[in-house]
Order: sequence, then C-alpha cells, then structure tokens
Amino acid sequence: MAHSRSLAVFAVSLLAGCGGTEGDGGPDSTGTPDAGNEDAAWGNQDGGTDASVDAVPPTPPTPRDPCTTDACWSAPALGGVCGASISDEDFSTGNYNVHDYALTVPAGVTADLELAVTGGSWNPALIVLASDGTTLYDGEIGVAGDDPTVTPMSSGKGDTTARVLVTPKADLSANVFATGWSVVDGGFTSSLPTDATYTLSALLDCAPPTPGTLLSPPNFDPNDVQNGFYQLPPSEPPGLYTLKGAACSWGTKLLIDVIYTVATQWKPLYPAYSPLSIRDMNENTAACGTNHQTHDDGTHVDVVAGCATQVSCTNDEPAIALAKLFVDTGVACGILNNDTGVQAVVNAYFASKWTYAPWNGQFMRSVSGHDSHFHVRVKKPDGSCN
Repeated sequence: MAHSRSLAVFAVSLLAGCGGTEGDGGPDSTGTPDAGNEDAAWGNQDGGTDASVDAVPPTPPTPRDPCTTDACWSAPALGGVCGASISDEDFSTGNYNVHDYALTVPAGVTADLELAVTGGSWNPALIVLASDGTTLYDGEIGVAGDDPTVTPMSSGKGDTTARVLVTPKADLSANVFATGWSVVDGGFTSSLPTDATYTLSALLDCAPPTPGTLLSPPNFDPNDVQNGFYQLPPSEPPGLYTLKGAACSWGTKLLIDVIYTVATQWKPLYPAYSPLSIRDMNENTAACGTNHQTHDDGTHVDVVAGCATQVSCTNDEPAIALAKLFVDTGVACGILNNDTGVQAVVNAYFASKWTYAPWNGQFMRSVSGHDSHFHVRVKKPDGSCN
C-alpha cells in the first residue's frame, strides 16, 4: 500500500436532486418524506387522525467495530477543520481491509463524505463512528435525532460510490472508515482484492482559517506576567499540546497565540502525532535543565511531534504540514530543523506567501542539534525577525 498521503484542496459542490421527484411518493433531495405523502410515510392512509396507528420508531444503525481485528490501518486525518480534502489510497499489500481516518466537524457544519472506487471490483462501504465508539452511520442507516443529523445518500451496495452527510450541533470528533461491503458482511475478517483502489473525499462546508488569523487560548490569563512575559496555560480543550513545565512556558503573547493556533489546526490533521509537545519557551537553567544560546526574548519555542519533527523519518509529509501551519500564521520568523528535503518545500511555500525577511535570511534551515524537534521563532514585538 502506498502510505504516503496526498491531501489536496479541491472544488466540490453538494449534489442536488437525489431520490424521487416531489409528489411521486419517494424522498426529496434531503431524504425527508415529500409533503404530499405524509399518509404513506406515517401509516395514516385516510388523511385523518388514527390514534390506533402508533408511529414506528426509526431503525437504529447496527453497531460497528471496524477495527475489531489487526487488519485496520490508522490513516492520516482527513484534512483540516474546514474546506475540502481528498485521499487516494489502495489495499495493495493485502494486510489491511479497513482504513481509519480521523475527522473533526465544527458545530453546524455539514461534512459531505464520499468513498469512490477507482480500481478493482468491489462495493465500497463508508462507516462513521463518534470518537467514543458510538456508531453514527453503519453504511446504510444513520442515528435518529438531530445531533448529529446523518443523511444517507448512497450505501455503495451494488455500486461504486458510497456517500453520507453528517451535520453535528456541537463540535464532533469522529472516525471515518473506508472498506468494502464484503468485509462488513464478513465481520471485518475477510480481505479486499489487492487491486482495490479508492478516493475518499471530505467537504466541510465552511471557510478554512485565513492565513494570518491567530487564535488565543480561552484560559489565557493576561495578568499572569513575569519579567514582561506571559505563561502558556494548559491545553484547553485538552489534547492540543503538553507542557514541559510551568517554569519553561513563558513568552510573548504573540508566541502563545502562534502555539495555540498551530496546535488547534494540527490535531485534526495528524491525530497520531498529537498533542504537540511544547518544550522550552524561555530559558530557565535551574528549573528546565537547559542552557540555550537563544530562548531569551520570549520569541522562541521547541516543539516535538513524533515523526513530524524527526529527521530520521522516511515520510516528510507530516513535517511539511506542520511547518506550513507555522508559515500560515504570517508571524513566524523561521524554523530550525535539519531535514533538507522538508526545508526545500517549506522555504518555497514561505516565499510564495510572504515578503517579510525571515530569520537570518532563510525560513527553514539546519543548525547542529536540531534533528528531533522544531525550534520555532516568531516576530519580536517591533514586528522584526532579525
């Protein structure tokens, strides 16, 4: 299987006109019984009130456990919080029969999920579970109620496309599983053909964060100041980042906002490499056990994120994605990390977005001792990097 992921933003329009024509006895494009067919929908055949006919409760989805065996692959997350993403994958190794994608859907936003066969002979099945394991969509039936609202569009049975819409009232952390109906019907123990390939797309109908827009921790205390620097508070919500220690977590308000903004956008992109480990921000030799040549003006931070910050990892995509998030803030001066392949992509990306002079003339560069973490610097209070 080609485990490298290509997450590219693409233009997608919501499909309209699915199902029957209004008044024909079939569902309209939203899957709601037509206004002219209430009697058939609710069992009232004479147009009046019939107290003897009880409403039939909706059929709940069948509980699914797609990762019940070791044949479930944890794939990179589906895109960011808003916008569109697409993943092209395959089952070529024969080791996996289910691919598990993390997905975050903001409150009130519709996630349009589509699994389309691009190679091989198989019927796609799309399953959605909440992060606590609750089955929201079993491939055919969605949960009843309106939080989240699940609108089945195509099951994929006897077809090459499976599609479902999910709209939560509150922020939703979910897992989207790409597999085939032969696997589902076989209790997730059977295999898919090794020539099976697919495209999994996710369109979240909201605008992606605008580059240069910063977020601030909701629990930030502007009165918690020492030597002119502010303290980065514990992660809120939990799971965005961890702290080395309170004594090592002081910096400018700009640095704190950059860390929080990047951590918030990083978690849905690569949950396997979350939370970000925030190491030294300020230099405190006694409390933090370090002696930096920098970290003395509140604009520096060391960040660890597994393979996303390790030069030894063979897949550069996580490191590139993380570095680009810092670039997108519009106030990052540079990153020290010794992966030259990552540097080439990130430096070109920086040059395409901003015109200000980066730290020491190059946004991402090598310095001895930076093989396993990102050393990030943001702009000084006067707006300069040098």
